Amino acid sequence: MVNWVGFYTLTKREILRFLKVWTMTILPTWITTLLYLIVFGFTIGRALPEIGNVTYLEFIIPGILMMGLITTTYANNSTSVFMFKWLNYIEGILIAPLSYIETVGAFILGGIVRGLIIGISVYIISLFFYSGSIFNPLLFIFLVISVSLIFASLGLITGLWAEDWDQLNIWSTFIITPLVFLGGVFHSITLVPENLQIITKINPIFYMIDALRYSMLGISESNLYIGLSLITILAVSFFFFTVYLFRIGYKIRR
Repeated sequence: MVNWVGFYTLTKREILRFLKVWTMTILPTWITTLLYLIVFGFTIGRALPEIGNVTYLEFIIPGILMMGLITTTYANNSTSVFMFKWLNYIEGILIAPLSYIETVGAFILGGIVRGLIIGISVYIISLFFYSGSIFNPLLFIFLVISVSLIFASLGLITGLWAEDWDQLNIWSTFIITPLVFLGGVFHSITLVPENLQIITKINPIFYMIDALRYSMLGISESNLYIGLSLITILAVSFFFFTVYLFRIGYKIRR
């Protein structure tokens, strides 16, 4: 039987945690998004040709939105569970009357809520630069939630694995950020050499950005069905792998 009270309490705690410090958890993403749109889209973009019958500014908006979504949901959960370990609060979670699925679900739901806030707010910011029409709203919502689920889960995994702040930042600095920038945020895959195109096509973040671009603009540079299948598989796999790590007490049970 689901412990709805416990689940709600932990979820509420996770949401209030980042809302109380919104100037550090949300505001920086707004500022970064605005700078990217002004510098790359509005300024440099006016000198660049259209890509897929849309302006360069319109082309980069989905990528910038996805970049903010990925980085914030990952940072939210990796920091949260790491701080639970760091301050020895994790024992309280382990003895709480919550199943492992409920515990992981509450953490992840908190990350998804932050992802939704970032996604919606970045979209609102983008309205100052383009018409704001969304080609497929249902697909847009599905992608925002599923990608948030993937990186919220990955954040939990990293938070469990990391033993200090340096380890906590390794994945973000050396893996996630490079994959995001190489995933087609600011460029079309057709503009890079063929060898780099092959590398791009094995980058899962490329399919996330491309699918979101299709949901917003109706243009795509990859097989949409492959991309959506990959995103769904990753979301389900990461979630249950995270539940498994909590069940075995990976690096949280001494």
